[in-house]
Amino acid sequence: MQRLAELCIRLPVFASMIVLFLVVVGAVAYFHLDVDKHPEVELPMIQVRTFLPGASPEELEVSITQVVEEAVNTVEGLAELRSQSGQGNSGVFPTFNLNRSI
Repeated sequence: MQRLAELCIRLPVFASMIVLFLVVVGAVAYFHLDVDKHPEVELPMIQVRTFLPGASPEELEVSITQVVEEAVNTVEGLAELRSQSGQGNSGVFPTFNLNRSI
């Protein structure tokens, strides 16, 4: 290592060329990296839709949506659980961890 330092002191152009070579190789390698800042990822998500014509959103929430949520909430690997109740229909939307195979 000491011999390399002595060589760089005696030959500054040689040392400069080595540094320039490393910078150029690093820059070329950097621009050839295949890294996507926003990759396309399919979230492991399912939909549970229920229909009860004529039922109010409050009825659906109590009689169907909460029951489905409790059942789905027991599944392993659940990341997020959302639900929505409307006039005559409701939906439960569980999203699982990315490493979970649906």
